[in-house]
Amino acid sequence: MLSKGIPDPPIQEITAALVRRYSYHLTGKNDRPRNIRGALHAIRSLFDYLVQLGAVSSNPAKEVRLPKKDAATRLLVTDEDLIALRQATERQAADFRCVRDRAALSVLIFCGLRRQEFLDLRVGSVNLTDQSLLVQQGKGQKARTIYLCPDALSVLREWLGIRQKRQCSHDYLFITQNHRHFGDTSLMRTLEEIKAIAGLRGDPRIKPHSIRHAAATRLLRNGADIRSIHAWLGHSQLQTTAIYLHTEEQQVRKIAPLAGFQPSQRSDSTSAPKPAEQAESRAGHYRRRRTGR
Repeated sequence: MLSKGIPDPPIQEITAALVRRYSYHLTGKNDRPRNIRGALHAIRSLFDYLVQLGAVSSNPAKEVRLPKKDAATRLLVTDEDLIALRQATERQAADFRCVRDRAALSVLIFCGLRRQEFLDLRVGSVNLTDQSLLVQQGKGQKARTIYLCPDALSVLREWLGIRQKRQCSHDYLFITQNHRHFGDTSLMRTLEEIKAIAGLRGDPRIKPHSIRHAAATRLLRNGADIRSIHAWLGHSQLQTTAIYLHTEEQQVRKIAPLAGFQPSQRSDSTSAPKPAEQAESRAGHYRRRRTGR
């Protein structure tokens, strides 16, 4: 804090003015309002805990107004990107890496799992007979079953053939070449390697969660109803599912003509009169008014 020009007093001497000064410091760094809110929420929670312990008498952070949350920036992943990533797994140096990376990426693409749900998968989670994948530790400790599309099923069958021959001290579905659990660091490093092979090195759009968003959008585009997608994603609230569904530019372009006035659908016998007929009718109307006929 001192290096940033902000005093670093004992916890009992932290005031609302000091917390507000910290908020201004984050604003000066061009931090997004939602990030500043997150930082202030952390300070509020800390002081709530200290009040419960009796270390301080009040929570100074609650006197600081939170900035209004800005709209979330969602980086969309296209189907073309995902196809390129899957093709890139074929160019890994070792056969083990080819099969494992293709299976791991396919689970993310076709099952829309959260990152931790993916990492928690076990060998027994895959049921080839039932063509399903059991997510035992979903968010909120809720389990759900995801039925596999043919693309996911075929690569998982191939990976299980290799995985079950490996003598591991654990039963996690995805493993490293040293038979260790495929953890968060391994996943992100592998994804970066695949992106580099696919010509997408450093692309900030391609992350496990954005791939999950793309899966939900693809389901909607292909005809799935929102309640089915809601259950498939493992959400507690339908409003959360709606956030995941992104309308693509091509779809928006297609509906542009619908914003105009559409001609009414009439039969030939009741079709609207032509302009020339309308003009002649109006002329006859005025002539009858002048002559009294």
